[in-house]
Amino acid sequence: MSALTAPLPIAMAPASPDVLAQLDGINKIILACPQIELATEHLFHGGMYARTIRLEPETKMMGSLIKLATVLIVHGDCSVLIGDQRVELTGYNVIPGCAGRKQLFWTHGPVEMTMIYPTSLATVEEAEDEVFAEADQLMSRRDGSGDTIVFTGE
Repeated sequence: MSALTAPLPIAMAPASPDVLAQLDGINKIILACPQIELATEHLFHGGMYARTIRLEPETKMMGSLIKLATVLIVHGDCSVLIGDQRVELTGYNVIPGCAGRKQLFWTHGPVEMTMIYPTSLATVEEAEDEVFAEADQLMSRRDGSGDTIVFTGE
């Protein structure tokens, strides 16, 4: 049996230290603005943790610094900072995400994003602490976030 291996068009690479410093400055500006209500859908299944968010058009969102390799599924049209460059995503994209990355997203239409990674942890807070360097800033940590949590038991 043979396999066809083709390089992926993009991977969510870490940004340079200079870009990370610039993103920290942008994040302070974003946090000073009114924040959107954002519900996160959490799913624990088969040793994996998946978290899904849904964004309205023209949303600007700074992601938290991610400590682990993950898979990110993005459905919709948006601009995203990947590494040190702006990339346009359209349609349905399954993207490998490297550890040490932080993204800035700007949606052009409705966008759904699901991040998946393996974990043996059993609570949302533990899983968030495991994957996010800035877990305390997540919208899911705020009261009344409207999050849903599903544990399948598998």
